[in-house]
Amino acid sequence: MRTNYALLVRALPPDSLEEFVSDWLEQRVKDYHSHELWRGTGDMGRDVTGYITDQRMEGPWDNFQCKQLSSSLKEASAFVELGKIFMHASNGEFSLPRSYYFVAPYGVARAVQSYIAHPERFRKAFLEHWDTKISKKLVSRQTIVLTPLIENTIKAFDFTQIHWLDSTKLVDDTACKVALVKWFGNDPGKSPRGVVPSQIQGVESEYISQLLDLYEQRGPGKFPDAAAALASAEFGTHLRDQRTRFFDAAAFDRFYRDSTPTEYLADFKDEIYHGVVETHREKHADGLDRASKVMKQAAVLQPSGVLGKHAGPQVKQGTCHQFANEGIKGRLPWKR
Repeated sequence: MRTNYALLVRALPPDSLEEFVSDWLEQRVKDYHSHELWRGTGDMGRDVTGYITDQRMEGPWDNFQCKQLSSSLKEASAFVELGKIFMHASNGEFSLPRSYYFVAPYGVARAVQSYIAHPERFRKAFLEHWDTKISKKLVSRQTIVLTPLIENTIKAFDFTQIHWLDSTKLVDDTACKVALVKWFGNDPGKSPRGVVPSQIQGVESEYISQLLDLYEQRGPGKFPDAAAALASAEFGTHLRDQRTRFFDAAAFDRFYRDSTPTEYLADFKDEIYHGVVETHREKHADGLDRASKVMKQAAVLQPSGVLGKHAGPQVKQGTCHQFANEGIKGRLPWKR
């Protein structure tokens, strides 16, 4: 049965919803230079902010106001949340946001949806209802009068840039995939296989250079380049297998780097390293024997987590070539 992540988002505590939205924005690198999570009292109507430039709140920014309620967001609450932004912006605390998003897992009431669909009607109603629905709700035990400065701030804001997101819209966004993995254990799926280029690539030159030295140590023959080794009856198939493993690992990295939290891939590599390092350190007949024993050990490792679930033998073996690719001073050089 497919997990209903929208329902799980609805069950998050208010603080967790804000953190979830923050994790979502972290993946929207094409939209935002950076983002910030605001907590507790004094947030001035901001829960999570997405910054378009390194000027952060002194440049264009988007506001994500999270409302974890037991039902849809009603008109009165929507007016008050927006009122906070206009009040503080008119006081010079920050510039008006470029866009404003209500993140309400249960959605918004029909009246709010209608206002958002009719931006100028929304502005007009907002001004008309300031005294009755907004002024006494912005600051405890105070009435915030609609001054000309606040009114001009409201008129300066582009009401076409008010939007709403319910939990379904949120989890369906491609950038939300990493947050779903982190928060609910969503399985990002199996990574694609790697594509092995016909020509040796710069990214694989170091570990291949080390393997060529190992082939010469084992003998017979000299192998000045990969082409010579690939043409060898003794080592050609071996080198092709290693390149397959390396590019499978590279494809694995690319896929999970984009679909899981950063630490998942780092933890996976650490588990591979610690699973083979003792085999690497043992005495061996020669370097090629060391590489062979490490490959055998890597193939049978069972790393934890979702990445371990999807890592086939060739990915784990290719990860060892990535360690060797770090150079002579790397974690697991084939040539010692």
